Formats: sequence, structure tokens, C-alpha cells
Amino acid sequence: MVRNEADVIEAFVRHHARRVDALYVVDHRSEDGTRDILAALVAEGLRISVAHDDQPAQRQSETVTALARRAFAAGATVVLPLDADEFVKWPQRGAFERWLGALPAGLCAALDWQTYVPDTFADAGHPLARARRRRATEAHGLHKVVLTRAFADAPAAVVGPGSHTVLFEGPGQDLTRQPVRLARVPPALAALAHLPVRSAVQLCTKIALGWRAHRAAAPRDATLAYHWQALYEELARTGPPGDTRLHEIAVNYGVSVDARHAAGVIALIEDPLPADTPIRHAALARPMAVRF
Repeated sequence: MVRNEADVIEAFVRHHARRVDALYVVDHRSEDGTRDILAALVAEGLRISVAHDDQPAQRQSETVTALARRAFAAGATVVLPLDADEFVKWPQRGAFERWLGALPAGLCAALDWQTYVPDTFADAGHPLARARRRRATEAHGLHKVVLTRAFADAPAAVVGPGSHTVLFEGPGQDLTRQPVRLARVPPALAALAHLPVRSAVQLCTKIALGWRAHRAAAPRDATLAYHWQALYEELARTGPPGDTRLHEIAVNYGVSVDARHAAGVIALIEDPLPADTPIRHAALARPMAVRF
């Protein structure tokens, strides 16, 4: 499920079109050219199915759950719920599939969610060419799920908020009383690169529209997307951040307030993402005026 991701959506689709068998995308009210870029990629014949959701509320969990069930019904054996700023990493897809195939019945899996920090926040060129470094260690404590037949075979199961968990007994359950049914994928086998902060314009658009859509969905848990709320309130006061603040936001993205650190003390390591696909439709992107 994507919204206003014109700066990264083509890189996302082309990256995954080389690595997975099919892509299912729902565009949620994009106004920045994302829909036009997706249409152009469909016209190229890439293995992507695109639908549109024009409701004000962001109902990501329900939408992603429906897409996952559609994929399983079409013959998928594994489904990866992704956001447009997330890129799968695996040296060998076959090794990852064999590992998943050896899981005990009833388990889904969890991918490490690795925070990437761009070398520059200039909104130009291939976005993955700027994604060369990531945090050496993560502090957010989060992962992203990989859905197996265990999900498909559980009619009540839903993908949790942000695709960070699977709620096998349906929404509203007390996770502290549920058995852990996610097996952690060894990061050397497969992981997920997360590139949430790419430019000042992109971040302001993401936070302003994302937080409003999240609130419109009236989530049961008021603590969900807490980092969006904090950034919304900050950007409403200060306006677009400069490069130093963007770097600080990027390295602390998704981290609880008490675990955040100044950017200079957070170690980054070189682990570049492949910028090995063309970007042909950048001219379809449209600038947006965002108000808080």
C-alpha cells in the first residue's frame, strides 16, 4: 500500500520485479505522480497489478491482509508485505526459499528491518544509489513479517499494523498472551532494507499526509505510529528540516524516545544497495505543496 512515493516507487517496482514472481500494489490517494508512474510500469509489461483506494482513512492492515490472501489464492507459497521504501536483500533467493520451506508447520517468519541513511538528501538521481550505509545495530526492536502457508491456512489471521506482526486470532487480541509464531530469518540469508528518509520534501509529505490518514482510520491503539505524531508536531513548528536534522531523523527512525541518540554517536556501516535498474519515468513526478 503506497501513497505519494513518486521519488522511490519506480526503483521499488523494478528492484522487486527482478526478485519476486508478482507484485500487488494499492495506491492510496497519491497526488504526486505515483499513479502515473505505476501506470507506465504496468504498460511496460512488468509483473505488477495495481488498484486504487481513494478513502480518506489509511487502512493498511486490512488492505495488506486482503492483498496477501489474493496472492495466496493465486498460487503464492510466500508473501512479503512491503512498503515502497523497503527493499528485499538476499544473496540467493533459492536458499531463502529452502529455509522457509523447512520451517515447522504453523510458523511465519520475520525479516530484520535495517535502517538505511542516504549519503545526500538531494532529491535527484536513483534513490538506491544514495543508499550506501545503514545502522550497524538497530535500536527500534522491530522486524517485518514474511507470510507462509501458516497465514493462508488461518482464516482469522491478519497482518498487523505496519506489517510488523501477524495477528493469528484476528485484530484486537492481546499479543502478550499469544505464543510467538514468527521465526527470525538469519540476516545473512535475507533482510529488508528500509529507506524512510530521502529528502525534506518527501519526509514532510510522508508525515503530514500519513499522520492525518492514520488518525482518520481511528486505530484502537493510540500509541501506533507515535513517531509520525511526534514528527508531525515538530515539522508543524519548524517547517522543512535541514540536512543535519534529516540525518538525525533518519538514524533514529522508529526508535523510542528514550533510545534515541545524537546522529554523530550512531555507527553506520557500508552495505550498499544495488542501483542496477533504470529510472525512466522520473518526469511523471509532480511537486506537492504540503501544509501542516
